[in-house]
Amino acid sequence: MRPSEPENQATAAREIALAGAFCALGVVVPILFHMVGMGRFFLPMHLPVLLAGLLLGPRIAWAVGLAVPWLSSALTGMPPMPTPIVMSAELVALAEIASALVGCGAPVWLASVGAIGGRCAVTWLTTLALAPYLGLPAHAAGWASIVSGAPGIVLQIVVAPTVALGVLRGRRPPAPSE
Repeated sequence: MRPSEPENQATAAREIALAGAFCALGVVVPILFHMVGMGRFFLPMHLPVLLAGLLLGPRIAWAVGLAVPWLSSALTGMPPMPTPIVMSAELVALAEIASALVGCGAPVWLASVGAIGGRCAVTWLTTLALAPYLGLPAHAAGWASIVSGAPGIVLQIVVAPTVALGVLRGRRPPAPSE
């Protein structure tokens, strides 16, 4: 059964509101992590973007992944240029893969792991491509960019599916009483 026009409009409005919330979290969460010196290794900007991918449709999740590093850079100076360019690629991949996997019926935890794996591949390839221009050994720089974020990857694997499942449980309509 297809949703009615008002249901479609409510869903679109809800997704836009959530996208705005995830964009705001993508700016605020890194500030909090950096205040206690844990920003770089815990990838705090990735967590709200991964949640957007798990909870929103692909187009809106993609937009969140693209917007967050630029918004954060413009509003807080973090990340400094040219990092938003690389982060845009990896955060778009993170959000898009998570959303696509959930949309195909994958469990939330599997979509999280798959999206993180895809994001790591994009990070590695982007770093590999940029390393010669930065005077870095290509393969070492690629792997270092992945390994340095290991604590953040663990955090994402634990927190994102847990939060997403809680939100999804709260979104389900109550069962009809008999």
